[in-house]
Amino acid sequence: MKDAASRALGIATAPLPRRARTQQAILDATRELLAEGGVHHLTIEGVAARSGVAKTTIYRRSRCKDELALDVLLTMIEQIVEVPDLGNVRDELIAVLDGAVKNLAKTLMGRVMQGLVSDIATDPRLGQPFREQVVTLRVAQIRGVLERAVERGEVRPDVDAVLVQELLFGALYFRLLLSGRELDSGLAERIVDGVLPGLRPVAEFQPKG
Repeated sequence: MKDAASRALGIATAPLPRRARTQQAILDATRELLAEGGVHHLTIEGVAARSGVAKTTIYRRSRCKDELALDVLLTMIEQIVEVPDLGNVRDELIAVLDGAVKNLAKTLMGRVMQGLVSDIATDPRLGQPFREQVVTLRVAQIRGVLERAVERGEVRPDVDAVLVQELLFGALYFRLLLSGRELDSGLAERIVDGVLPGLRPVAEFQPKG
């Protein structure tokens, strides 16, 4: 789309290098096939036929169809950036989680995640890049929110950012992968409201005399 718009305006665009064009063709074909049949119906042969790239070339880049699917999944995940200061920890945590809900609810990304989750958990060659490019960045994102919250006096200074990330996203992924219930628009708010009381300073929960 961007290249087409540039051509319409008479703006010259540099062609992608051959290797990049090949990789893009593989990713585009994989994405189309995932949309049509999901991870379980994806094959290297199908990607080769759809992309016009030889199977041997594809195998030099990915050892199996799950690696292809993971590559597509990682390209679909929006850039994980620091959450702006919204003035309170509740709004900031909801913003983090609501973005993930929107990415996964009734989307191709959600279906690919459903198809790959067991392999991500058991295969280090899939799990490591996912943890490095998604989980580690999510933890850093949550840690930034909690550090601001500690400065405001909203949460305890001993709160574990890794555990908070697991509590928030664990509830989201359980619903996506196991419960079969819908990722509805109010889910992020309800999850945060369930987790946040346990992060508050202890004095807030002491009985009044």
